[in-house]
Amino acid sequence: MGNGGFKGEPNESGIVEIGYEIAAEYWNRGLATEAVQGLIDYAFDREEVRAVNAHTLGEANASNRVLQKVGMRFVSDVVHSQLGTIWLWQIDRDSANR
Repeated sequence: MGNGGFKGEPNESGIVEIGYEIAAEYWNRGLATEAVQGLIDYAFDREEVRAVNAHTLGEANASNRVLQKVGMRFVSDVVHSQLGTIWLWQIDRDSANR
């Protein structure tokens, strides 16, 4: 169906980054939203995690909408050496839908 997880341990500021993908034949079933919410909930069950980040391509797309649905907010454009402009999204512990 897909995969997702954390791109490492929380950094010194307590920020952890998530990544996910859903196979095309399973799109539009709410699976990405459920998976991302699960990753966020799991992260915030750890006391040291203060915020969760995610990156998307720098254009309007379904992944952006998933992040918005779970309460993540756009933070900034980031220039990636291979992908060009990507968007940084974040949710902090205090604003998480928990």
